[in-house]
Amino acid sequence: MSLLGEHVLIRLSDGDAEDAVRAVSKWGTRVGGFVMGAGLFSNRGPILVGALGAFGKPLLVDLGILDRPRVVARAVARMGKLGARWISVSGLGGRRMVEAAVAEADGYPETSVVVSAALAGWAEDSELKGVGIFDTRGSLVSRMTKLALNAGAEGILFPARELGVVVQVSGSEGFSRMGNSKGFWRMADTTGCLSSSEQMPEVDGIVAGGAHRVIIPQVRVAADEGE
Repeated sequence: MSLLGEHVLIRLSDGDAEDAVRAVSKWGTRVGGFVMGAGLFSNRGPILVGALGAFGKPLLVDLGILDRPRVVARAVARMGKLGARWISVSGLGGRRMVEAAVAEADGYPETSVVVSAALAGWAEDSELKGVGIFDTRGSLVSRMTKLALNAGAEGILFPARELGVVVQVSGSEGFSRMGNSKGFWRMADTTGCLSSSEQMPEVDGIVAGGAHRVIIPQVRVAADEGE
């Protein structure tokens, strides 16, 4: 079964710009969009956002490496000008940082801020305890989903295995109870399965479980396509 479909976002590899452009050109008509992660963003720069956006497919720019409200707000403004559809900011930065990002994104009607719970969700319990966090990964994802809703963000990016927690917190339809007219995107990330013992889940099953978008790593899509 192919991993591709309108609900799928492909997380581009942290390679060169040419590889990213080729991937978007090849799979753009068969998926719902693409994700530009922190590695590719930091290596190739914001100009690549505009180049990839020229293909007309929604692009999620992952800014989870940034954590200061003022820095995040400036980055959101630049990504909005370049046409990013979604921008993810780390929930570990706290409510003030998320609210700063949301306020800046309000100036770009086609751009939405989503809170990333990926780092906390994929970390091992021992890693979390090492920095003084004693909650379970599920509890952290639950807290960050509530943070996203209360801070006015328009979605949550999270490890696919925590889908049940996110659905429970955000409601059956996934629309913000805070009255956000753009709705609330549930973006289930399967990327961490590559670095763990977890089996890659089926896209159809994740969507049926309540996810609006499923993020698949480029290398996994290439393998599925027999490349």
